[in-house]
Amino acid sequence: MAAAVGFRLAVYKGDLSESVPAPVSIILPHRTLNEIARFLGEQDGVVEMVMTPSRGQALFRLENIEIVSQLIQGTFPNYSQLIPQSYQTRTVFDLQEFSRAARGASIFARDGNGIVRLEIMPEDGESATAESGPTEGRVRISARAEEMGENRDEINTSIEGEESKIAFNNKYLLDVLNAFERGEVALETTTSSSPGVFKSTTSDRYVHVVMPMFVQW
Repeated sequence: MAAAVGFRLAVYKGDLSESVPAPVSIILPHRTLNEIARFLGEQDGVVEMVMTPSRGQALFRLENIEIVSQLIQGTFPNYSQLIPQSYQTRTVFDLQEFSRAARGASIFARDGNGIVRLEIMPEDGESATAESGPTEGRVRISARAEEMGENRDEINTSIEGEESKIAFNNKYLLDVLNAFERGEVALETTTSSSPGVFKSTTSDRYVHVVMPMFVQW
């Protein structure tokens, strides 16, 4: 499942409960999935999806509900080309701690053009490579608002690579963190103007790519 809009892309890979005879690719309206997700919050079990022969509609069968949706005609962009395959810096956060700091910065960012800055700092300025293993470091999460001042927080992290800076829209940052459930999250960056890639450290099923904001440091 892949979705993209303007400045961000999310891709999730899951398992089917039953195999299918051939690959199938369709484009669904996001409102359909929002409705399905809303009903799934009230029940457990399998969701069955059936498509018409013309591929014009899809039927979703839940426990006590059936949802019929029109499909969007056309070709979805080749999203795999939009996911960076390398990085210069990989930073691993505790999800709960990072989310807390991001929410605090977001209060200020709402009155400061929505900008949340991340400054990634390896311990003692020493960079680490994949061969040498990650090193301990800190990430400074900050946001400014003219009337409120500045919010600044620092959290401990594990860093592979060199010092880095990147800024995100506060809403996009909170959305990606809310998509993860628990544990640790990795952020892979190249430059302050290149996309940031968020991944779970325990699974490769979910990837979230966010374009940065251009700021004066």
